[in-house]
Amino acid sequence: MTKAIGRKMWTISLMVFLLVFSNSCTFVELNLFPKEAPLRETVLMGEGREKVVLLDISGFLSTSSATSLLGLGSRASVVERVRRVLDRASKDSHVRALLLRINSPGGTVTASDIIFHEVSQSAERHHWPVVACLMGVAASGGYYVALSADSIVAHPTSLTGAVGVIALKLDIQGLLRKVGVKVEVYKSGKEKDTWFPFRPSTPDEKKHIQEMIRSFSQRFFELVQERRKLSNVNMERIESGEVFAAELAKKLGLVDRLGYLEDAFNLAKKLAGVEKAKLVAYLPPGKAEATIYSGPPRAPKGWIDLLNSGEAAYLWIP
Repeated sequence: MTKAIGRKMWTISLMVFLLVFSNSCTFVELNLFPKEAPLRETVLMGEGREKVVLLDISGFLSTSSATSLLGLGSRASVVERVRRVLDRASKDSHVRALLLRINSPGGTVTASDIIFHEVSQSAERHHWPVVACLMGVAASGGYYVALSADSIVAHPTSLTGAVGVIALKLDIQGLLRKVGVKVEVYKSGKEKDTWFPFRPSTPDEKKHIQEMIRSFSQRFFELVQERRKLSNVNMERIESGEVFAAELAKKLGLVDRLGYLEDAFNLAKKLAGVEKAKLVAYLPPGKAEATIYSGPPRAPKGWIDLLNSGEAAYLWIP
């Protein structure tokens, strides 16, 4: 009897404790990718009222958000981050130029084209000169984005070029056969399952895929020719998809000069017609130690994203 009363009192005490705790305490939500906070302006170098905005374009270029391993949250895509920075810059009358810091092997055709479009339109609308600074790798879609700039500065050890398109398709039919798995596909048209990894492509499908690749490639080639005014000989080599070291890229006309971020910053000020300016970045709160080289966390290898997306890409795969 005494034990029963004791258990009852313990249960009542626990319920009262939980009731009081739930009404008086704050619960903390754990999320691997916090919600996007308002961007905070951080001065990276320089002085004065006028500003040059550093726009970081790095990693695999995609319109898809990065999802956490547990699926509890997501981080904004490169395209989203670019648009947020441009929107913030457009509200500041002291912004006089953009400095693109590019460290990317490229990404999907659509993401690369959207970033190029957003930068070009913002620059035209606000009369901002744009300088691109190519870091370790600024190839394929990374270079496509750089074409939005009025002048391109390449780090002396940068790799760039890789102009063209690639698309990947897995064929796991042999593997499935070994483990005794068979996939049945029901479709409305003979090429509806062209990209499925359960069989090889037919000759007609390969032809149609190559036509798509040719169309996207031609768009890239024409943009290079329009923006860089290259000779036919140089364009022929560039269209091979070759990747170039910075010095050779300069000789071919893909970049204007070799230099560092500080050189690109000084060039942006010169093009904007200002002697003094601050180089600023719009960053999430908490990055008090930001420098001109600070960037987002390392992204997965681009070809892994490409296999998952099934899209054509302006991408260099080392």
